Amino acid sequence: MRKLFLAAAFAAIVSGTYAQKLEDVQEKISKGKYGEAKEKLDKFFEDPKNANNANAFYYKGVINNYFAQTDSAGTLSYDAANEAFNAYKKALELDPKNALMTIEQNMGLFQLFDLHYNKAVREYNNKTYDKAYRTFINAITVQDYLKSKEFTLPNYAPPLLDTQLINLTASSAYLAKQPDVAIPYFERLANAKVKDPEFKEVYALIAQYYLNKNDQANANKYLALGKELYNDDDYWLSLEFSTPELDEFNKQIDKIRDDLDQATDANRAELQKQLDAAQDKQREAKLKRYEELMQKYPNNGTLAMDYTIESFNNTYVWDKKPADYKARQAKLQAILDKTIPLNENNGIAYFILSQHYYSQIFDLEDVRREIKGNAPAAAAKRKDYNAQIDKKYDDLMNASQKAFDIYSAQTELKPQDKANLRKVTDQLIDYYARKKMNDKVTFYQNKKAALK
Repeated sequence: MRKLFLAAAFAAIVSGTYAQKLEDVQEKISKGKYGEAKEKLDKFFEDPKNANNANAFYYKGVINNYFAQTDSAGTLSYDAANEAFNAYKKALELDPKNALMTIEQNMGLFQLFDLHYNKAVREYNNKTYDKAYRTFINAITVQDYLKSKEFTLPNYAPPLLDTQLINLTASSAYLAKQPDVAIPYFERLANAKVKDPEFKEVYALIAQYYLNKNDQANANKYLALGKELYNDDDYWLSLEFSTPELDEFNKQIDKIRDDLDQATDANRAELQKQLDAAQDKQREAKLKRYEELMQKYPNNGTLAMDYTIESFNNTYVWDKKPADYKARQAKLQAILDKTIPLNENNGIAYFILSQHYYSQIFDLEDVRREIKGNAPAAAAKRKDYNAQIDKKYDDLMNASQKAFDIYSAQTELKPQDKANLRKVTDQLIDYYARKKMNDKVTFYQNKKAALK
């Protein structure tokens, strides 16, 4: 019994010594002498018996937190913030009800979060995105720990999902050209159906990421989420239009154009051939994609209009008439037949229709000119073509009139719309001159003259 008593007494003396040593550390901290406090604490930890002292780890957190907060010049040779975080965690691991941390409401941990977050924002604004990403991750780590412990302040509780923090973390990784790292963070926002206007592009970015990877299932998932939250069909459709094939053609064309800008006369012709070939392939891929999307969205007027414009250019914009010219014209007509009902108040739709008819008239006139002589067979052919041309002129007039009416009803016209209005007005003048309806000719001439 005597021996045990003496052992207990000795233990009490030792414990008192430990407490005295920690009081010395606390005193140095209270006087702002953190360097001296660190020296005393380091000596305290030199004794293996002190390895599991919760209060000592708390003080280690306080000291390193101070060094981290005051190291604005970045002169420390070690990561004081990480040391502080690990020390606070160890203190709570050893004593979950650590009185010293409870008294200060775990303020040190909240300070570490602010430290990482503010530093990361500065790095982000300085465009050092790789550094910003790593620092934002530190902020997330501290915040997640706070949430796991359910620590709060009187006027603040860590949000269940800190949308701004997650978005900045993802953006930092993405701008650091680490999309595979960034996407999971963006997905945290999307899966939570965050709907603030500033996050609209998040859904688009994720969908584009999966489209580029030919992962249609995930692309469709995030497109559907975006459409559910943001009612903007044209926006989502323009995104869905993109394909890896089209992106590759775009890159090729951009590169060839860059090469052309720096080319010498010796290789300019060859580069131009390459550019023409790449653009032809790009146009074919576009038309294919429009056809696919029109089958998916048959009632989308904007999509139909864009498809019409692309098809018109494919039919009529060329240096040499394509071998399948007639087939292209027929395809364009079929597309226009679908587009017009979806764009009844769109002047461009009727303008394109009028140009299509105008081109067909020239084609018919070219064929008629090739008919030679006045033999009965030739005369019959000429008569037949005259009837076809008359019919096309009537079609032209109807389309031109519709475009004229739509454009004229608008109070303000874009430069291109004004140019289109002048063109359809000229076509109406030509039509009525052909019909010898001089009052109509004068009417539209006056309308054209009034255009500013």
